[in-house]
Amino acid sequence: MMAVVKYSMEKIKVYTRKRLAARRRLLILLITIITTIFLSYIPYAKGNGGVLIINSNESVKKYSLIQGVFKTNFEGSTTEMDIGSNWLDEKKIEKSIGDTNPDLIFSIGSKAYIMASRIAKDTNIIYSLGINWQRFMITDKTYVIASELPPMTNMMMYRYFFPDIKTVGIIYSKNHNKEWFMKAITESEQVGIKIIGRAITKEKEASTALNYLLPKVDALWLISDPVVLSGMECVNEIFARCDALKIPVFSYDQLFANFGASFIISADVATMGEQAAKTAQNIQLNNTAVEKVQNPAGTYIAINVKKIEQYGIKLNTKALSSVNEFIE
Repeated sequence: MMAVVKYSMEKIKVYTRKRLAARRRLLILLITIITTIFLSYIPYAKGNGGVLIINSNESVKKYSLIQGVFKTNFEGSTTEMDIGSNWLDEKKIEKSIGDTNPDLIFSIGSKAYIMASRIAKDTNIIYSLGINWQRFMITDKTYVIASELPPMTNMMMYRYFFPDIKTVGIIYSKNHNKEWFMKAITESEQVGIKIIGRAITKEKEASTALNYLLPKVDALWLISDPVVLSGMECVNEIFARCDALKIPVFSYDQLFANFGASFIISADVATMGEQAAKTAQNIQLNNTAVEKVQNPAGTYIAINVKKIEQYGIKLNTKALSSVNEFIE
């Protein structure tokens, strides 16, 4: 009798162990299914690399600044790639992008955008700090943080600060700024400023352009153009000739204060970094309201009081409260 009871107890133990093992397998299966479903709704599940930052040249101050601000304000993982002053091997970059498998690329500068858009066509790309973004192929995967203030913003400021200035000259290259210049011409009519432009294809043509423009204008608008600003000789000539004729130079970057720019209105790079980070966050969250092209949200205004007084230019004193820096 005892043997029968012992045999029955052993059978019960074996059966119990099998049932517990089956329950564990079922529990593991359920956890796996639930985890898979949960992960599919996480915004970063599409890739495994978060945001890849491709910087055209990290040694450029504003490129480094916008990258730092972006990283500070972006709530997610980032990987960085500096392609420097020379082009890296495209195959290496392609491999790096493949290994990183980014959800999104933040390209800083034109060189970075050209490379990113060619190698990672199916990846969302935020493009910033490029000269005249309109000259590049912009796809439905591209989001632009424009580096230039709208022409209208500049001209409204010119009219506000200097009510007597009616005619403004611009030297530009067609390859880089034709679209921008045509927009400026159209918008200038609304502000009451006449724009006179001269297109050049080589830096040495700037001297001839100045001969044509300076007798006709009240101010020269120095824009971001890689042909016009390709060498120090050209920059020095522009400022020297304008200074000799007491024609103010309006510019887009604080570095031209050292050359004698009379008025500077520039996009605030730090604010652009915040814009890019917010845009990246919204793209990751599949926010359909993300703007495809955004103008810079912040501005920095500097005025060279010494030059304005020296040239005898009428200044609207009510506008001075908008100035960030007074250059003496």
